[in-house]
Amino acid sequence: MVGAALVLPACSGGDDDPAPSTTVAVTTTTVVERENDGTLTLGVYLPLTGAGASLGPPLIAGVEEAVALINDNGGVLGQDIELVSADEGSEPIETLLDDDVDAIIGPASSLVALTGLGPAVDANNGVVTCSPMATARGLDAYPDNQFFFRTAPSDTLQMAAIARVAERTGALTVSVGYLDDPYGRGLSDAFEDALEGRPLNIAESIGFSGDQGDLGSVAADLLAVDPGVVVVLGDADDGSRLLAALDAQTDDPPEVIINDSIRQARQVIQGLSDDFRDELTGLAPQSGTASGDDEMGFFVPHAIDCVNLIALAATDAGSDSPVEIRRQMPAVSTGGRACTTFSACADLISRDLGIDYNGLSGRVDFSSVTGDPTRAWFEIFTFDTDGNEVSQSPIEVN
Repeated sequence: MVGAALVLPACSGGDDDPAPSTTVAVTTTTVVERENDGTLTLGVYLPLTGAGASLGPPLIAGVEEAVALINDNGGVLGQDIELVSADEGSEPIETLLDDDVDAIIGPASSLVALTGLGPAVDANNGVVTCSPMATARGLDAYPDNQFFFRTAPSDTLQMAAIARVAERTGALTVSVGYLDDPYGRGLSDAFEDALEGRPLNIAESIGFSGDQGDLGSVAADLLAVDPGVVVVLGDADDGSRLLAALDAQTDDPPEVIINDSIRQARQVIQGLSDDFRDELTGLAPQSGTASGDDEMGFFVPHAIDCVNLIALAATDAGSDSPVEIRRQMPAVSTGGRACTTFSACADLISRDLGIDYNGLSGRVDFSSVTGDPTRAWFEIFTFDTDGNEVSQSPIEVN
C-alpha cells in the first residue's frame, strides 16, 4: 500500500505525493544489539492524519486489542507489552526509535516504507519492523538487514495470482492499463514477469495518471487491439475512472481483472453498466475480512498477526532484543506445530515445541531471507448490482 491512497488496500501514490525514490542507501551487516531490558516495547507507526487518516484507526485498534489480549494472558517474558505510538501521516519513524522501541508495527504506506524505512532497519540500531500492508514490489529486495517483515504478501505474489486468473480466461492477449507512478509501474512490471511461460501475451500496455482529466483515449487504445482480457492496475480513484472509461468505449466488453485497491470504488462500480460489471473480477489478499469478518476492516488481521508474531518471537527467544526477535520471526511462522492464537502458541513454546503460527490473515510463512510471506491466498471476487463484492473460490500462490 502506498502514499495518498492510504485509504485503499495496497494502493498507489496520489497527485500531492512527492515522487518517491526507490533508491536506498547500502547499509553494513554488522549489527549492534539493543539492550534486553525484559519488557517488550512495541511502536505503532500507522496513520492518524493525512490521506491515510481513515485507515489508521481500525488498524491501531486491532493492534491495541491484540496487545491487551496478550497482556491479559500473562504478557511476554512475564511483563506486559508496552505501546508507544507515532503518526505515520506526520512524524518520521525515528520518533519511535528515540523512545527505544524493540519493534514497530507499520508503516502502512509502501511509499513511506520505501522513502523512510531506513533508520528503523539500520544495521547498527535497527528494530524488527512489521508492516501489515506495505505491499510494493520495490520492498522485495530492500536492504533491510533482515529487520523488515510483511504479513501482507508482496505485490509480486498478487500479480502472479492475477496472471493465473487471466490465463484461466482462455484469452491469448491482454491489455494492461496501469497507474503511471512508481507503485503502478512496479505492478505492471511484476505482472509482465508473471506472464513469462504462460500462453498469454501483452498486446497493449498504457500508463495513465490522475492528471489526465479524460481517460477515454486510454480506454480506446487498450480496447483497439481486441484483447481477450483487460487488466487494470491502480488505486480506487484513478483505477475506477479507467473502468468507467472502458465501459463507455465498448458495448461488448472483454473480461476485466483489477487489483485489490480498486475494490473500494463501490460507487463507481455500482454505476457501471450491467454488461461491463458482469465481466469484472478482482483479487485481494485473503484475510479475516475476505472470509466474512466485515467488522474487522481491510488488513486489520495482518496488523494483529504482526503483533502476535513479534510477541511469539520474543517469547521463543527469551529476549526483547530486536536482534534476537529478528532471528526467531521466521522460526515461529513455519515448520512447527500449527497454532492460531498467541496463548496457544506460547503454551507450545513453553513446552519447548516448535510452532507454526497461522493467524487471522491465514498462513504466514516468512522467508528467512526476505522476511516476506513465501505463499499467500488471494480472494477472487466479482460484484453484484449494488457494487458489493461476491466472493469466489480463493487461489493460492507461492
